[in-house]
Amino acid sequence: MKKRGLLMTKAPLITHASESELRRATLASRFVTSAQFLSNEQVAFLLQNENHERIPELLLMAANLGHDQRLAIPEMAKAGSSGIVIPSVLAQEWESFWKAEYSIKTDLSGLVIPPPPIGYKALLLVMHEKAAQSPEMLFRSDEKAYDGKVWKFANNSLDEAVPTHKLTGTFGAWVADVQEAPDGCLAGINLSTKAVDELGWVTETLPLRQVHGRKFFRIHSQHLDTKVITVCPGSPTVGDDVPGVHLDDDGDVYVNRWRAGRADDYIRFRRAVVTSKL
Repeated sequence: MKKRGLLMTKAPLITHASESELRRATLASRFVTSAQFLSNEQVAFLLQNENHERIPELLLMAANLGHDQRLAIPEMAKAGSSGIVIPSVLAQEWESFWKAEYSIKTDLSGLVIPPPPIGYKALLLVMHEKAAQSPEMLFRSDEKAYDGKVWKFANNSLDEAVPTHKLTGTFGAWVADVQEAPDGCLAGINLSTKAVDELGWVTETLPLRQVHGRKFFRIHSQHLDTKVITVCPGSPTVGDDVPGVHLDDDGDVYVNRWRAGRADDYIRFRRAVVTSKL
């Protein structure tokens, strides 16, 4: 029996591509990768001849967005800029998260969340009202999740040591999806909590930072803030200091206490995009 040679032939390899050709191939492959993030409606729009010039712009935007943002953008187109209904996929993800991590059952369908930021890769955090004012509950849960590798500055309950939180209730917040807290240095000047308050920044509260840390750990099997400390101005301590969270040299997740006026190159903040009512 003759071999069916045509079916066995492999595609020819490019063995003598010039540097220019390799660069073009690399660029083309990045476009192909980015295109998968566009919705069917966006693809149909771009395939119309009069819209071809917008292809690079939208591909670049799509490549820089995170999973949660890409799911939320279609809802933003419907609702405008005031607030959007959480996409069902994200609602189900966070319902499962709260049940699995904290044994809290919740129905998040219909929850109004802020529109996603577009200028950077962002992650959606959904805070449940039962935890928004209870860093102690979250700390005790972290003890189990991190095999006891946790520490807090207070001998008593964190709920007593850190009683006030500017963000409460069940709500959604967008934060930069990066391992190290990115905010807190402007024009080479390190900012303190007092400076952040004067700028009017909305930042992660202590409970929100704790939930963020748990979410990041489940996704990446790594901890947030291995090089810097996330300080949380929205959760003042008794005595008007501020709590901060970081990973110490021994691998413990620390909840520490910092002076409100302290600024340093390892003290950083995470700004949060929340709804206007918060």
